Amino acid sequence: MKAVVCLPTRNEKDSIQLMIDNIKKLKLPVFISDENSTDGTIAIAVENNVPVYQRDGKGKGYGMRKAFEVARQLGYDVLVTIDCDCTYPSERIPDLLKAIEEGAGMVIGVRNMKNIRRLHRIPNKLHTLAINLLFFRFFGKDNWFHDINSGMRAFRLDRIKPLRSKGFDVEAEITIRAIKEGLKIKELPIEYEKRVGESKIRIKDGFAILMRIFKERFLP
Repeated sequence: MKAVVCLPTRNEKDSIQLMIDNIKKLKLPVFISDENSTDGTIAIAVENNVPVYQRDGKGKGYGMRKAFEVARQLGYDVLVTIDCDCTYPSERIPDLLKAIEEGAGMVIGVRNMKNIRRLHRIPNKLHTLAINLLFFRFFGKDNWFHDINSGMRAFRLDRIKPLRSKGFDVEAEITIRAIKEGLKIKELPIEYEKRVGESKIRIKDGFAILMRIFKERFLP
């Protein structure tokens, strides 16, 4: 199993060096899916010999789409994506990969909701509930999800179909694609820390995520 880590970035100069250092300690290959960063993020990546690939559009969805494209082109079997803001524990990546080796098609790092800001926690609960209610016939109510907006995951690249999302609705789309494909999805409880730098998600993104869930359920 060949695995690679992708850090989606947009002006992450305050956190990218630590993230790169932590992933290199794991002796895993890593690359950047960037959105025209202007704050020195790219220079830091280059100084650390980390390849940087520019997205084809603005938004995290484009970042994830580029991550899938690059990982496949480079011949990897498994892609790990983790937000580049020091909130997610990169030291737990081996645990995600172990679950993949044991047969999971996708592994989601699940945060304790108490550690998420209320402004983000309430929409996340709504989005998670929406997926559980609208898609439970695919997986059964005994296997409900708990954090569908998590920015830390691992996937088998050959099991996720091409994505359509442009923005922060991409995690919801990936989750739904995995559900529809009948993948074995495992949730792994993880720690979650205060982010480094400014959050880029806005109220409108919460509505976009909800719309994505309904589109994936009711539209072709």
